[in-house]
Amino acid sequence: MFSGKKLGEAINVAIKLKGVRKADVARAFSIKPPSVTSWIKTGRINKTHIDKLISYFADVVTPEHFGISSVEPASEHYCSVKMPLLNWEEAGEWHSVNTEFPKDRQMFVPAFHKPTDYTFALEVFGDSMEPEFVSGDYIIVEPMTTPQDKNFIVVYEHKAEAMLKQLIIEGSRQYLKPLNPRYPIIALTEQFKVCGVVVEKFKIYT
Repeated sequence: MFSGKKLGEAINVAIKLKGVRKADVARAFSIKPPSVTSWIKTGRINKTHIDKLISYFADVVTPEHFGISSVEPASEHYCSVKMPLLNWEEAGEWHSVNTEFPKDRQMFVPAFHKPTDYTFALEVFGDSMEPEFVSGDYIIVEPMTTPQDKNFIVVYEHKAEAMLKQLIIEGSRQYLKPLNPRYPIIALTEQFKVCGVVVEKFKIYT
């Protein structure tokens, strides 16, 4: 992997290619914006962020862009893992769905985290989570991960489609935040069920 100025330049180029702001990157990594600026200036990044760096910018650059060989990844990865591609109605009841999912409803995904037997994929629709998530993006959801503050999660209300939101925890209160300010913040009450935490995002162009 590159280091110093070369890595900083690679990160800066990736941000420009993705068309996001440093604040958007900071939010995705659950860090403060000055940390992203420091990445660019110094080329120093915590090792815990390297896998996320690869997956976050996977829609615009390859691992080689950061000096990481595709045959020697930063850590063990699980590319081309097959998992169910659910629709948003199914996501809410996935815990009770037969695990023998039809083959024509499964897809290979570029996963950088080891999936569990319950991990699934969803295609994003709508604009409520722009600019981080746009229609046509695919997300990998892990039901076995405990949600933390600022995580992106999939939740659903009884008899309604599941939805993608950011979890905000303020003391004893929890909220579902859309990233697009045109949509309202929703209190996370007992009527909602968390389906899982978003662990990765990718896009298919062809």
